[in-house]
Amino acid sequence: MVVLGISFGRKNGNSDILVKEALYGAREAAPEAEIKFINTCNMNIGRCRGCGACSTMLERGKDNDCVFKDDFQALEEEVRKADCLIVGAPVYVLQPVGQFKDFVDRFSCRHDYSAITWVLDKRRTGEMPGDPDAFPMERLKKRTVSYISIGGASTENWTSMGTASLHLFGFPPMMKVMGNYNANSMGTIGNPYIDDQLIENMHEMGKRTVLGYADDSVKFFEPANKPKGVCPVCHQSLITVLPGTTKVECPICGIEGELSIEDGAVKVEFSEAQQNRARGTFAGLREHTTEIQGFGSICGPKIMANKEKLDKLMAERIKGFEDQINRK
Repeated sequence: MVVLGISFGRKNGNSDILVKEALYGAREAAPEAEIKFINTCNMNIGRCRGCGACSTMLERGKDNDCVFKDDFQALEEEVRKADCLIVGAPVYVLQPVGQFKDFVDRFSCRHDYSAITWVLDKRRTGEMPGDPDAFPMERLKKRTVSYISIGGASTENWTSMGTASLHLFGFPPMMKVMGNYNANSMGTIGNPYIDDQLIENMHEMGKRTVLGYADDSVKFFEPANKPKGVCPVCHQSLITVLPGTTKVECPICGIEGELSIEDGAVKVEFSEAQQNRARGTFAGLREHTTEIQGFGSICGPKIMANKEKLDKLMAERIKGFEDQINRK
């Protein structure tokens, strides 16, 4: 078993401390495991430029590296080797630092479980080229993950999108989430080692991350000193209210629930059917794959029917923008 800790914070800062303490907990639960730690702060991980090369090469039956050469590939390779992951990132403005999102944007499209299996199915039926048995199957292997967001504010709403955004990393490859912890109030705590309960929580979350890999009975870690989440899938408390109704959606999982008020308290119920189509499930991912695969048949005819108009406008108003905007 390989357990990987990734910190997107500054070296030896709070993010490093909490991820490493979670790894100590993982070691307690799995003495035989190979433990790895990576701090990404000095890594050069550029943004995804939407070139589509990775998905195009996948559809052609090839497993390729990202065409943009920086440190992304090295980090991706370590994730591919890992069985269990602890991911920590500081929150500066409501959500994790941009480097995390840059990595996720490039990682997700290469590890979407539904998109990959869709291609493999097409290969098996001969509809696409490539040998399905030659595909690097570590992209589809089972993994567990836990998330830690770190912020200074005492009020949790200043870090409200911390762990929620961290979930974007794990749902495309269908990683099993074993815990998420919003370590806010670091501005008043001072240092994680001053808060014994915080360190204990990190150890417990690290333990469950490795124990949950082989044992489905191990429960998601919900610390006693933090409020329980509303969504039963991602355990976040963010909800989107659909105007004019009592229906709500989890913006992370994409599932719909029913809101009610009982004894003055807000209650949200998510049906089992909705939980089974959350974004991190195969059914939820396949919904999205099916939608994407249908874009061509919808947009293609529209574009061809308006080709002359579009070519003219693109040449004049977009490629010739400087001349047009400054024309007197």
